[in-house]
Amino acid sequence: MIITNSQGQRLTTILQAVRPDWNEKGIVKALQDANKGEGLPAIDFDHAMRASVAYGTAKSRDGSYLKQTPLFVAQPGPHWDDTAPPGAGYQSAPPAWCEDHPTFNAHNCACCWADIRVGDRPDNMLGKRMIRQDDTPPGEPRMTIAEAKHQIKQMQATEFLGGSLHSKE
Repeated sequence: MIITNSQGQRLTTILQAVRPDWNEKGIVKALQDANKGEGLPAIDFDHAMRASVAYGTAKSRDGSYLKQTPLFVAQPGPHWDDTAPPGAGYQSAPPAWCEDHPTFNAHNCACCWADIRVGDRPDNMLGKRMIRQDDTPPGEPRMTIAEAKHQIKQMQATEFLGGSLHSKE
């Protein structure tokens, strides 16, 4: 379902009401990104409102909020399935798989997040196929074990010497 500007504003207001800690820009971005694709996986706007509230208010066993960001509200999930009108025969689409790590969902791939955290992957490439700048395919080492050991020794020597002197080779 592609939403109108008015519907987007109403969903943004609803999500901010249930989760005041969420930034309005993040909510708007999630909804705009959904509209660039196939839209929200909703039957109608009432369904979109119910699913948005369910997504924003979902709690874990310890009582903390389960969802930490509004960015995945448009992704298929139980918040859409559980809030569909009864008898509508609704079934959300299966989740998209990561292009580089096909055993993980694209929107929260643990391997991609690890790459992002260490600087090997830009954050806009989460769940997408990526070829590194140095043409090394994902999963392939960029250096030999001997080269890595040499770099580690250099770093350790520099740290040992207080970082002010260069290590001797």
